[in-house]
Amino acid sequence: MNTLTFLGRGSGYHFTEANTSAYIKENETLLLIDCGETVFKKILEKNLMDGVKQVHILITHMHSDHVGSLGGFIGFCFWKYKITSKVYFKEKEKIKLFLELLGLRENEAFEVLDPNNKRIEALGLNINYKLTKHVEALNTYSYILKFDKGNNIFYSGDTYETNIDIVEFLKAGNLVYHDTCIDDSKGNVHTSLRKLSELVPKEYRNQVYCIHIDGDNFDEEANKQGFNIISK
Repeated sequence: MNTLTFLGRGSGYHFTEANTSAYIKENETLLLIDCGETVFKKILEKNLMDGVKQVHILITHMHSDHVGSLGGFIGFCFWKYKITSKVYFKEKEKIKLFLELLGLRENEAFEVLDPNNKRIEALGLNINYKLTKHVEALNTYSYILKFDKGNNIFYSGDTYETNIDIVEFLKAGNLVYHDTCIDDSKGNVHTSLRKLSELVPKEYRNQVYCIHIDGDNFDEEANKQGFNIISK
């Protein structure tokens, strides 16, 4: 089964869980989703770059808990391994300026690509993105990873409103990694556990993994509802 491995599962200020970031590593290729403040350190601790020759990075949005160590990681890949990282983000000029302000050069340390229907041959998958709803100050994007073999994956990014037909997606045997929190207050820019429970029938909840979590006793409450939780 096609799955993601995580370097952290926490919300921006839930520091004990580390910033939410996921990856797939195979065939000398690393696909990383988001690179917040804690992520580069986790990559080094896990020796994740061992044997890697291609680096692909999907960015959901530009909050610091999702891009805070992106420059450091891209620089490390280039200066130590001579790898030009491919960065996928719809707002190409914005992410390009961000990285250039950190002293990185386009087409040297990094290349920015529009994520719409992009193919990563070494992993046998296509990338598609969707604009989602989070905060007014910036745009946020979710991703669908469509694999040549096996199930597909939906990665919500930070959002308060799911932007796919999640039940139909799950009926097809696919997996969902979804922003989830305990907070159910009005105006919350993330998806509460209550809202996710309303969206997903009980028979499909074992195909849904809660990410970007916060709140006390989250694991216990999510398990009661039948959802999976990313391991620490």
